[in-house]
Amino acid sequence: MVSVAKRFTTALYEQSPVFVQNTLVSLEGWRLWRQRFGTRFDEMMAFFEQSQWWPPKQLEEWQNERLRTLISHAYESVPYYQQLMRQRRLTPDDIRRVADLYKLPVLTKETVRTRFKSLISVRHGKLVEGHSSGTTGSPISVLWDENAIVAHNAALWRHRRWAGFRLGRPYASLLGRVVVPIKQRTPPFWRHNRPWNQLFLSSFHLEEEFLPSYFDAMRDYGVEALQAYPSTVFILARYLEQLGRTFPLQHIFTSSEPLLDMQRQVIQDRFGCQVYDCYGLAERCMYAGECPMHQGHHLYMEYGITEIVDDRDQPVGDGCYGRIVATGLHNFGMPLIRYEVGDISAYKTVCCACGRGLPLLEAVTTKAEDIVVTPEGKFISASVLTHPFKPMHHVEKSQLIQEALDELRIMIVRRPGYTAEDTSVLLGEMRKRVGTRMNIRIEFVEDIPRSRNGKYRWVISKVPLGYKHQTFKNLYDIGDV
Repeated sequence: MVSVAKRFTTALYEQSPVFVQNTLVSLEGWRLWRQRFGTRFDEMMAFFEQSQWWPPKQLEEWQNERLRTLISHAYESVPYYQQLMRQRRLTPDDIRRVADLYKLPVLTKETVRTRFKSLISVRHGKLVEGHSSGTTGSPISVLWDENAIVAHNAALWRHRRWAGFRLGRPYASLLGRVVVPIKQRTPPFWRHNRPWNQLFLSSFHLEEEFLPSYFDAMRDYGVEALQAYPSTVFILARYLEQLGRTFPLQHIFTSSEPLLDMQRQVIQDRFGCQVYDCYGLAERCMYAGECPMHQGHHLYMEYGITEIVDDRDQPVGDGCYGRIVATGLHNFGMPLIRYEVGDISAYKTVCCACGRGLPLLEAVTTKAEDIVVTPEGKFISASVLTHPFKPMHHVEKSQLIQEALDELRIMIVRRPGYTAEDTSVLLGEMRKRVGTRMNIRIEFVEDIPRSRNGKYRWVISKVPLGYKHQTFKNLYDIGDV
């Protein structure tokens, strides 16, 4: 549930003048800088820069060594794994290599929810709470220790270095944070994070009449790179396309959604640079990103162990698709071992021409979502709409269906403990994002089926993306619903 303190803080921020909001954003940026950078980050980056060129055998041996340390730690200090391994009559000596992981069962999201406290190490230091996106309608909470936070930051910045972008250069982010009050109707629709030299662009004001101001802001700020969801940067690219214009940047970084070939082409044509896509998890157990060769996503073996398994939870061969099961190698505060990610992929059978020892993944089959269009003309990314669901612990599944410009249905499969207050909070948070002119109807159902091709569609919109000079179909064929 959204706490009273958080609501009060949010209300206070929204009522503050823009210069105060910029100051608060920069203060938070400074806090996060101290948390994520420093000596440990420098050491991790130095290691990541070196290890990416190791041959596969050396990377595998490093994983095995790190796995032994993790398993011993879990056996000695994590109640869930203590009980599990004793039930199975296992000791750390029984799991000494990646090939031994099959001896442990797959860790499901449901187990993380129900056994949450027992997954926390009794030796833990300071922990920070994070949330999965919940695009299957079922988000979970996780805890990160300081090492996991630094390792994830190092993974992110190594990926950016692959594109030639360096820390300290000016960049913009077009993600899901509400940094500009949603009710605001005039620019600026952005705030400054001075310590990071970062411009936070609002994803909640992407209306055609406001889009020129976004480009003006990026030009005035000297933005060199844009970090975004594929769907949010695609909205900007489509706008440029219908005007027949370009807006040159040096780098585009995308994440959190599948990047369609069609999206990549339009984005690269309009911004005049390559798109570097990455794949990561709030659970901090897997990371993969594209290098300059763009031959697939390099799997960060120093970040976590990734297994591709069949329906019996057994590893499949390279080139064979299966379920992704991941083990984080840096979060000792709340270790997730053989965690069921919920996505599907395969190891590629070829090596990348770049020479890195990191293996390549085939495209990850994950959430494939449309863009919601509001009566005011706003384009709302599905990733933005995950945020109201993150504190909804009593929602088993959910799905958003937009039948008309002013009609949005939210299908919900309830978990025990769901109350009218959950409905009230969810409706309030959704209205903040899609506006008061959108009629939102919540329907409680027993289950939410997958589409005919087996994919889970979280957001389905039958409303086209309409610009003044041109109208485009939404991202996915509505015949696939």
